[in-house]
Amino acid sequence: MNLPVLQADTRTRLIESAILHFAAKGYDGTGIREIAKSAQANSALVAYHFCGKEGLYLEALKAIFSRKVSPVSLLAGLPPPGSPGARKAALQGFQDYIRAFTTEIMSCQGADPIDEAAMVLMSREMQSPRAASSALLVEHIQPYVTYLTNCLQILRPDLDEDALFAMGVSIQGLMIHFRNSLGIIRLIRGNPAYPDDLGRVIQHFIDFSLRGLGVPEAFPQPRN
Repeated sequence: MNLPVLQADTRTRLIESAILHFAAKGYDGTGIREIAKSAQANSALVAYHFCGKEGLYLEALKAIFSRKVSPVSLLAGLPPPGSPGARKAALQGFQDYIRAFTTEIMSCQGADPIDEAAMVLMSREMQSPRAASSALLVEHIQPYVTYLTNCLQILRPDLDEDALFAMGVSIQGLMIHFRNSLGIIRLIRGNPAYPDDLGRVIQHFIDFSLRGLGVPEAFPQPRN
């Protein structure tokens, strides 16, 4: 006998429960029954509607990716390299990207346990992508990589592909490391609410990255 069609709210509960459990225990340490129990659902529904644990895991990742509109996706496009105004647009786009990406990853901390768990799960996937989810992960990340790389190509046209990639990884890593290290950073600062002024931190990321890139027009005036 066929099981009844899963109601939207039950499906959401299963996915959100999966995000929480996979984040807390990892894929291998999480069982379907405990996910279903937390969602107040029959564990058979996981197999029927998600084709098992792997399918539920992939749906959990898809839910994380679509949970909020990424600020990066709203950034203005860049003109082609070498066209009039391209460098000015790339400089602004680069700064807007750092603001958007930092704001996005910092919005996932503290307030909502699902958002916090989603960040933990994403961080784990970044470090050790599962074979089944690799394509999905790359598809989600590629627009970020493309936008940042396009900015860098215009700002530093002298760099080859490997150097551009290294620059992009370093800049991206600066922001991600800050987000992932907030716990110890707050202990060192003695402030559980740090950063009190996220805008100031973001400006530091911008200034630090532009100096590292060697972009002279970023600082028209001497800075102390």
